[in-house]
Amino acid sequence: MSGAVQVRVVEVEVDREQAELVADELFSLGASAVSERRVPGDSVVLVADVDPAAVRAAGWPCRVVTEDPAWATSWHDEVGARRCGERLVVRPVRVDGAAPDAAAADAAVEVVVDPGTAFGSGSHASTRLCLAALEPLAPGARRVLDVGSGTGVLGVAALLLGPGTLVALDVDPGAVAATRRAVELNGVADRATVLDGSVSAVAGTFDLVLANLLVPIVEELGPELVARVAPGGAIVVGGLLDHQVDRAVAALSPLVPSARRVEADWVALTLVAGAGHPDTTV
Repeated sequence: MSGAVQVRVVEVEVDREQAELVADELFSLGASAVSERRVPGDSVVLVADVDPAAVRAAGWPCRVVTEDPAWATSWHDEVGARRCGERLVVRPVRVDGAAPDAAAADAAVEVVVDPGTAFGSGSHASTRLCLAALEPLAPGARRVLDVGSGTGVLGVAALLLGPGTLVALDVDPGAVAATRRAVELNGVADRATVLDGSVSAVAGTFDLVLANLLVPIVEELGPELVARVAPGGAIVVGGLLDHQVDRAVAALSPLVPSARRVEADWVALTLVAGAGHPDTTV
């Protein structure tokens, strides 16, 4: 008999617009990872290692699909190197170093990640949008804060593009481990501090704040995020659907939107500390 811990895995089918909120709820119910699988129509299927009784009690019908303990990393097989922004290629460590196509081959900066069960391999639009948004900001940022660092891809990219130092935070131990691995893989560990905790544990201000989070978390942390943006600094916020943009802007007042990047229904916003900046869409 195998000594592996057997994990009960459930599927929850939800409307696409509800996916982020339901995923957040699954994490709150104890999931260590949540994967998303597209199905025909306007639905997505969320797959999570969580007690099915707790999911049903929360009002979401679900079905148990497996007790395979390796489920949470099976999506790695579908992830390759990804072009993000003008200069960046994100490559999972398991993927061969060759760029996936000619368009990516001319990128000047490669970010290597070892995802584990953490979010942020570059395969999701929210990650790609945040990377594109931070690209022009990182060269001028001497202090960078990455809140909810996931794989560490955003913070590491900022360090590879600029001369700054990084403080990266996450409350998920798997994400903390993945971020620590990322700063080592990319040779920037000497400029990075990786912490297990929330933004309230960090003092001071930063030239660039990165927050690829769900909108309810942006709303919860809004005042603390605003307080970490230095005068003249900026925050990049991802993980937003287009109809959630106004909520994020309100939560981050008095910061001013200066740019937004859009891919399908996903949006990444750049907000700055100061007025008089046009809100441009890319």
